[in-house]
Amino acid sequence: MESSLNLNAWNLVILIGALHGLMISLLLVLSQRNRRSGNILLSLMLLFYTLPVLRVVLHDMGFIRSLGYSFLSVELLYGLGPSLYLYAKTLTNSRFHLGKEDLLHFLPVVLEIIYYSSPFYQRHEYYFFAAPINTDHSIWMMEQIGGIASIFIYLFLTNRILVTYSKWIRENHSDIHKRTLSWLQKPVFLYTIFFILWFGLRVIDVVWFGDSLDISNYYPFLLFLSLGTYWIGTQGYLHTQTIAAGFDQSPAKEMEQRPDRAQLSALFAELENVMSREKPYLDSDLTLTVLADHLQINQRLLSEVINSQAEASFYNYINGYRIEEFKQCLLTNDDKLPLINLAYDCGFGSKATFNHSFKKHTGVTPSQYRKNLQSQSDR
Repeated sequence: MESSLNLNAWNLVILIGALHGLMISLLLVLSQRNRRSGNILLSLMLLFYTLPVLRVVLHDMGFIRSLGYSFLSVELLYGLGPSLYLYAKTLTNSRFHLGKEDLLHFLPVVLEIIYYSSPFYQRHEYYFFAAPINTDHSIWMMEQIGGIASIFIYLFLTNRILVTYSKWIRENHSDIHKRTLSWLQKPVFLYTIFFILWFGLRVIDVVWFGDSLDISNYYPFLLFLSLGTYWIGTQGYLHTQTIAAGFDQSPAKEMEQRPDRAQLSALFAELENVMSREKPYLDSDLTLTVLADHLQINQRLLSEVINSQAEASFYNYINGYRIEEFKQCLLTNDDKLPLINLAYDCGFGSKATFNHSFKKHTGVTPSQYRKNLQSQSDR
């Protein structure tokens, strides 16, 4: 049977990106690395994000219409949000394990599949302006609106987890390089912006153009979604060994008695004394819990002491001491010694944390700082 397919450059690039996403999804399922539940959730997320792209592109190419592969016309909109949300929970909390109650998030997906298999879904291309608007069309519209609402709700919840986690990790860890989720936080934020813009274009299309805008107007959005999904899949596969930091969103217990200013000041003086005398910051794995145990005080109290007295997070406070130690090491060590070696000796656990912290505290890079020292000593 001859078929005429509409294959252009846009369709080709978008299709390649979507297929790459599906390939990574399969690799994640077959991967033997740790955190298998996280891999499965990421795989599902890639699948759910890729299906709408494939559906639109294959329709535009005439693939479904010409060859009759109608089963590729499904979207499964209700799976996008839950898979991303649960994936974020898995990454941020090592104590989180996917349970039966979490599977309830995917109940709408099951209902969506039943809907696609039912007589109500009689056509594979619906438009918001249909004539006449019958029961089948009304059900389709409710399914579409509900899917969009589901995406926005779960994107909001996922962004909240990642933003809270980003703040929490700086309050509890002195080196966050192995625990950071910026590789996920940024694309999730961009996904949120993407869906807002996509929804805005759909509203303009439906209200002002009667849902008749050519598919080419949506090409940039489809390309972004395709490449973005490929990016998350690739980074997710590479970061399957990312250390979950034990982040828990359950409400923290309030301290029995709030300390006054005098108590906070006294505790801060004790902390400064320990930092100067014993130099616990030289331990690259130093955490708020470890330091609080060393001082024999509650870790939440220690966090309040650092936040209120030093006006800094635990991460910035500890790395501030490491930077000062690094500066002293530069004065007493060979100029040819690699900077990163000195950084490790001063307590930094990664090059990324060292460079980021040093630039933030001094305004210059470590190499620029050493050059400035050398130029001053040559005068």
